Amino acid sequence: MNTKRAAQVIRDSVTMDQILSLYGYRTRHGFMCCPFHGEKAPSLKVYSETGGWHCFGCGRGGSVIDFVMEHENCGFRTAVGAIDKALHLGLTDPHEDPEEARQKQRIQLALDNFAKAVTEDCERYIRMVEAEQAWKVSRFKDIRDKETQEITAKEWDILHQWKAEDEYDEERKAKAEALIKEVAEWRRMARRAG
Repeated sequence: MNTKRAAQVIRDSVTMDQILSLYGYRTRHGFMCCPFHGEKAPSLKVYSETGGWHCFGCGRGGSVIDFVMEHENCGFRTAVGAIDKALHLGLTDPHEDPEEARQKQRIQLALDNFAKAVTEDCERYIRMVEAEQAWKVSRFKDIRDKETQEITAKEWDILHQWKAEDEYDEERKAKAEALIKEVAEWRRMARRAG
C-alpha cells in the first residue's frame, strides 16, 4: 500500500489516545501539557472523536500523523511508517528496495541542486539590478544637476531610457524574489513529505 493510502487508513482508524500512549502521555479531561513548548498549565486539547489535536499555547495541531511529525521532527512518509510499525498495522512495506532508495536520494539531490541554482541565479540577478540602479541614481543626479539648457538631447534620451529600464528591472526583480520564495516553499514541502 502506498504512503498516501496508508495515511488515510491511519487517520481513519488510529486514535490520538493510541499515539499518546506510545509516547507515555496522558490526558486529563481531554487536555495535556504540550510537549512542543514549555508550559505548566495544559493547553493541548485532544479531540478523541476526530483523532485530532490542537495546542492553544503554540498553535500547533492536526491529525495523529501531524503529532508524530512534530514529536519526531520528521517528514510525512517517515511519520506514517513509524505509526504503522509501532502499532503493527502492516500498511507499508518495511523492506524498501535499496536501489529504489538510492534512486530517490539521487532524484532528491538533483532537485535540491536545481532549487539551489535557481535561488542563487535569482539572488545574483537581484544584486546586479540593485547595483545598476545605484549607479544610475548617481549618474541621473549628475545629469539632473546641470542647467536645463546644458542637458544634451542624448542625455535626455538616456534619462528616458533609464526610466523605462528601471520599471522593467523592478518588475523582473519582483518576479525573481517571488521565485525565490516559491522555491523555498517547494523545498520546505518536499522535506516535510519525507
